[in-house]
Amino acid sequence: MRWALLALTLIFAASASPNEATGIVSSVINGDTFEVQGFGLVKLADINCPEMGTMEGVHAREFAMENLLGAQVFLDIDERAREEAKGARPCLVYLADRNGTPNLDKNFNKMVARAGFAAIKNDSRSEFDPGRW
Repeated sequence: MRWALLALTLIFAASASPNEATGIVSSVINGDTFEVQGFGLVKLADINCPEMGTMEGVHAREFAMENLLGAQVFLDIDERAREEAKGARPCLVYLADRNGTPNLDKNFNKMVARAGFAAIKNDSRSEFDPGRW
């Protein structure tokens, strides 16, 4: 039983690739779009936050600013989804651990949805499955 649990853990860890890009978040556009130094614009894959013209959109942006601004992030780039209209790349975003390594338990896409600031959208063009976060 222990070996089966260990094998499943290793399979899950191998399927997450938050090492495709990394950098520091330099600005937050809205709840699901921000800029990473040395990478460019990031759009949270399979996440939709309210528009900025609404109070909910402002709260989503504030949540993103509190958690991301100045933070080191690790990106798993969605290779199947196309770039957004403003040049943002869809990604799964992981926050860094205290030692500067990716923390797979700190998936920001999941965090923003669980906090109630975004809706999960299962985009068929995405390589990710929100049910497996």
